[in-house]
Amino acid sequence: MFRNEKDRNSVADIQSVDSGSGSGHHVKEQQNNLWRCGMKKNEFLHSLRGTKQKYKRLSLSPIRYAGGKSLAVGHIVEALPNGIKRIISPFLGGGSIETALNLRLGVEIIACDILEPLVIYWQQQINNPTDLYHELSKLRPDKETYKEVKNQLKRYWETKKGLSDLEVATLYFFNHNLSYGPSFLGWASSVYLDEGRYKKMIERVRDFRTEASFKVSCESFEQLFEKYPTDFFYCDPPYMLKDDCPTSKMFAGIYPQRNFPTHHKGFNHGVLHACLENHKGGFVLSYNHCEKTTQLYKNYIKSHPTWQYTMGQGETRISFNRKEGTNIKLSHEILAVKI
Repeated sequence: MFRNEKDRNSVADIQSVDSGSGSGHHVKEQQNNLWRCGMKKNEFLHSLRGTKQKYKRLSLSPIRYAGGKSLAVGHIVEALPNGIKRIISPFLGGGSIETALNLRLGVEIIACDILEPLVIYWQQQINNPTDLYHELSKLRPDKETYKEVKNQLKRYWETKKGLSDLEVATLYFFNHNLSYGPSFLGWASSVYLDEGRYKKMIERVRDFRTEASFKVSCESFEQLFEKYPTDFFYCDPPYMLKDDCPTSKMFAGIYPQRNFPTHHKGFNHGVLHACLENHKGGFVLSYNHCEKTTQLYKNYIKSHPTWQYTMGQGETRISFNRKEGTNIKLSHEILAVKI
């Protein structure tokens, strides 16, 4: 008996394995592995089932990140094929999806981002968590320390000199995780300038361990598509702005920061579309729902999931939404899938 439709799909995937390839023993082993992976995925999704929303939040990444996908983990894992062993991620950011896949399903991750301090942070987080924790434990979460750290990080950002990778990772994490938004070189958040919160944050840094290979480099998405022409990709690019598409609900760029959105404003959405169209492997793409994205990916759109954005959560200034009785920022998403 099948427990649910996903178990039925797991069996369907097993039966699709080419029984004519290799020896009977090899094929049987392939089938068994695929069945085990499918069951593990289904059990993971079952553990994420929510009450108010389809899936609950899962936040395994130590870093806070604007546009993070901690509430999207279930939706995206559901869209992935069973038995996947490795995923290429050219827009790592806060890594909500990638850490979930690695830590909960043992998927190998090859990722990149173009924000160098973020990449250095991830490299130290993965390879050197204990030392990173010790450096962070030397800092106090107060306004004076925050100002000093921000100034040091700003000097590094402008010169790319004077700091070791461990120092860059330390400054980046402290500045980013304690900022309003959060935001690179952003403003301090009174919510996060708190000893108790900070202690819990850096303990997550200390305790973070990957379950499979997790490699991060500072490269463009185009470079990763060239390197891995047949691999499965997960793409979470900067969302289209109002300037890119009049029906977009996103008015301002946020990467790496609202005051200098150099990685967001002017992002070449057409080149990304061409890379995905020509890619020989499969992909899952999370994007904002607007007229242009719907047109570009009309042959691949699987769903329009919803979740809540947390950027700026806790903000007390009056906005249009607050006048209407809520400060909740709802999503406007598409998931485009090619298997």
